[in-house]
Amino acid sequence: MLTLFTTAVAAEELFMKCDSAIYKYVQDPAGDKVFYKNKNNKYKEWCTEAPQGAQIAKEGFVRIIKDNRATCISKKITYPNNIEVTNSLSVNDYVNLTRYREWYHTRSGSKKNVYEVNCKKRRK
Repeated sequence: MLTLFTTAVAAEELFMKCDSAIYKYVQDPAGDKVFYKNKNNKYKEWCTEAPQGAQIAKEGFVRIIKDNRATCISKKITYPNNIEVTNSLSVNDYVNLTRYREWYHTRSGSKKNVYEVNCKKRRK
């Protein structure tokens, strides 16, 4: 008699809360992913190539998710009323529990905007 055994591989999840947002890092053999949610919203995929929310268009999109760290780079993001965000970099570090963002905005001219926050580990 031949018996087949199957094992389910469960994806490991890491959670961190940064200000009012919760970020979920999912380690999966098919490829790691990151999701986020604000307050009462459901989780959405973080850093997608398609425009999200009020965004009209994105150019020069790169996303790197591995080793408990997620990086999102966009050359240009266009919003309504001719507002543009350029050279946007966002890094979530699930080991050091930090979130870092930098970008240039049409309203701030050549001034680099920086946002750094220490996050807290969450269970879910």
